[in-house]
Amino acid sequence: MHNFSIILSALQAAIAVVAARERTMAVQLVAMWGRIARIGSRLEQLVAQWRAGTLPKQRAQRARVAGTGTAKRVHPGAPKWFLRILGHDAVAAGLQLQHLLTEAECVAFVAAVPQAGRILRPLLRMLGVAPLPAVVMVEARGPRRAASVLGDAAVMAVPGAAFGRAVAVAQNLDA
Repeated sequence: MHNFSIILSALQAAIAVVAARERTMAVQLVAMWGRIARIGSRLEQLVAQWRAGTLPKQRAQRARVAGTGTAKRVHPGAPKWFLRILGHDAVAAGLQLQHLLTEAECVAFVAAVPQAGRILRPLLRMLGVAPLPAVVMVEARGPRRAASVLGDAAVMAVPGAAFGRAVAVAQNLDA
């Protein structure tokens, strides 16, 4: 399981090389380098706790009330600028991680430690891995909000101002 560290260190080295060359992107690349460092240290910590049998207790899931909280931002895929700048290094790291997640020990680790899946999902998306491996996919927590149908257009029920805009768009489609 030390392969996580090797893959992420190689990715950080590639980011450092590109950040030294591309001064205009240095701030974004240093931020990504730091995020990958935090992901790596958190994964190492979880692997050590898993092997020692001292995993922290999972918190009870809170009941979610429909219509509360902030809307989640949806990112359709990897940040295009990140993949474009790093090129084959990012793709190689993504493929290596995808392959690592098919090994028996890693599958057992992610199954026993759901926090690892929550850490790995954004990293795999950032590296352009599609589709995500089944081992890191989340199970549905509860029923989804029902769609309201206005004429021919289906609109997801979104709280607040976004719902008002969605209704206006749907009404314009009917006209």
